Amino acid sequence: MRKKQILSCAAAVAVLAAGLFAAFYRAPGNVEERGGGIVTVWQIDSFEGGRGSRAQYLRSVGEELHESAGVYVEVTALSASAARDNIAAGNVPDAISYGAGFYGLEKTGGSGAVAWCRGGYCLISLGAAGEAPSAENTVINAGRDNLAAAAALFEGLDGSAVLPPGSACAALLNGEYMYLLGTQRDVIRLQTHGAQFAVQPVTGFNDLYQYISVLAAGEKREQCERFIELLVAREDIDRIGMLRDGLSLYAGEMHALEGVKADYTVPATVGGEYMERIKSAVADGDINLLKSLLKPL
Repeated sequence: MRKKQILSCAAAVAVLAAGLFAAFYRAPGNVEERGGGIVTVWQIDSFEGGRGSRAQYLRSVGEELHESAGVYVEVTALSASAARDNIAAGNVPDAISYGAGFYGLEKTGGSGAVAWCRGGYCLISLGAAGEAPSAENTVINAGRDNLAAAAALFEGLDGSAVLPPGSACAALLNGEYMYLLGTQRDVIRLQTHGAQFAVQPVTGFNDLYQYISVLAAGEKREQCERFIELLVAREDIDRIGMLRDGLSLYAGEMHALEGVKADYTVPATVGGEYMERIKSAVADGDINLLKSLLKPL
């Protein structure tokens, strides 16, 4: 019995330690302390990707930087809330990758916001749909921190049913709805299921942009800028099921999302209060106020 209690206690401590690390990551020390050139990068998944890991993709770019310049890149995946907690406590990375509308960077002194990949909203139907999309026959993939409801408002689909990621796609497959307002992730989900479906890009609104900004100064800034140069020079973003403006990498359903430019987006970084105003306009269905708060593309 005592051995079981000890093992149970040890397991609890391990879980607690893992949770604390995920919620409160402290960046490594400076270059001298770590014994070489090290750049720290945080990856925030504010919205569903395509396939695989954006953090792992950034690590592969970091390997390129190490091979060419001898600089190590440490990439850590954090939630948006954990990143904000760390920033507020003074724990700031050298560079940060985040989704449109991320707030918390206002006082970091960071500059620039380079879009290194993006997704896209779309209306998906199985086969030939017999009627136009409506609030009654459409289900919305709620997403994560992205504003799928704003995309629905621009399409005149506010009031549609909203389900969590995965569940919305399943509801379409089960015949509960004729249309799914989803993203590139749903396209890949349906391809994995072997489904036959049609994709219509949504062009009114898109906040599914992954940006990266440099927060470091001096030599670290130069190393981060070189990292970003390598990142945007790569043309294999299809490895992770994502898109980039100016690239055409797909055939089939994903190709329908390439080369699509939306009318509006959320600014790369905003203040917390500003983001709440955007969400309030979406909740109230006030598209005119929403347009005034958004950024034309």
